[in-house]
Amino acid sequence: MSQAEPQRRFPWIPLLILVAFVLVTVWIAIASAPHFTRPRLEGYIRSAGAWGPFILFGLMIAQILIAPIPGVFMPILAGALYGPVVGVLIAAGGTLVGTATAVFIGSRVRVLLLKRWNGAGNVERAQTLMGGKRWLALVPLFLFPFTPADAICFVAGMIGIKPLRFGLAVLLGRVPKDGALALAGAGLIHLGDLVRH
Repeated sequence: MSQAEPQRRFPWIPLLILVAFVLVTVWIAIASAPHFTRPRLEGYIRSAGAWGPFILFGLMIAQILIAPIPGVFMPILAGALYGPVVGVLIAAGGTLVGTATAVFIGSRVRVLLLKRWNGAGNVERAQTLMGGKRWLALVPLFLFPFTPADAICFVAGMIGIKPLRFGLAVLLGRVPKDGALALAGAGLIHLGDLVRH
């Protein structure tokens, strides 16, 4: 007599942890949104002295993971406070670490929930859509401000896009954009010139 196949249980604990994380993040985002203004952030970073660049680096990462932090403004602030070299390094480094973190979180969600809810076949179809040369479509989405670049990072992790292709899209689009914004903050380029050209 063959043993009955064990019934697969739904992962309630990881789901509850994920829901709690999302609720806490949303609550923090709503409660802290009024504090993320240019004068407050600039004053706080300036008052931190030698820790200022590290705090700004952390804020660059956080603005990718938490919605209310103004993403376009942070690289500009990096350039304005720390100049065209250190400011660009802070902006680019924070962007890379924040993007990688968002992709990692998305991949954990995929492992725990997405494949169970949508089926592995659907996830594989989404991966196929972003395969081949279609990953290049991410470059303009990363290159221009006010696109849902942060959400794209989470989704990329969820659908399991190949890390090399996604990394290239980030290096060709998101890093140059944030570098240009930092240079604008340092006064070396004008944002109006970028729009016209």
